[in-house]
Amino acid sequence: MAAADKPKVIFEDDHVLAVNKPAGWLTHDEKGRRSVLAWAQDREKSANRDPDQLLLVHRLDKDTSGVLLMVRGKKNAARVTQAFQDRKVLKMYVALTTPCPHVRWCRSELRLQPQRIQGGEKMLVVEQGGKPAVCEIEVLGRGRRLGFVRVIPEQGRKHQIRAALAEMAAPIVGDYLYGGRRVARMAPRTLLHARSLELKHPATGEHLAVRAPVPKDIREAIEFDGGKVPSRLDIRHR
Repeated sequence: MAAADKPKVIFEDDHVLAVNKPAGWLTHDEKGRRSVLAWAQDREKSANRDPDQLLLVHRLDKDTSGVLLMVRGKKNAARVTQAFQDRKVLKMYVALTTPCPHVRWCRSELRLQPQRIQGGEKMLVVEQGGKPAVCEIEVLGRGRRLGFVRVIPEQGRKHQIRAALAEMAAPIVGDYLYGGRRVARMAPRTLLHARSLELKHPATGEHLAVRAPVPKDIREAIEFDGGKVPSRLDIRHR
């Protein structure tokens, strides 16, 4: 795999390691396939650090690019895990949708229930039961056919963002599971990117904000469609 396709460190200190995960990489090893965690642990060995002390505190789907956070030590991991559970971590994602959502801003409030399907699992929107999945969705750019949107999920449900956008009749470009074959043919992967994480530093208590630049495939797709990625990407308008 070319160097350009490997994870890139975007923040590091004695306690925290944040990398920009490329699309196509697993978060952790699975069935003999290499992962970002294995790559990072090899890096720890090269620096004469204990690789077993580097721990994942959240995960991204294989197709999803962007900020992936790891911490050193069980105490730090417990603090960050608790922050995720208490919804004290601000998570921002960006995605390309087809078509563009019909409203500029909305609050999506769904209930999701897993359904086993051939080869995996899909989240169904249900009226009763399931688990709450709330997202803030804002359109930041428009092309002829595509929308460039930012999504801020309150929880961390499986496929939460993908299901929310599909429910708005604006599935993510490349997403076969929630958009079908036509949408899947538009891109070789689901064009979803974990733009940033903001949280309290587990050791110092200071505010920590980590951002990953919007990847080339998303930028090129929206520009080809006549839109663009806004320069002031992280400003919330509500």
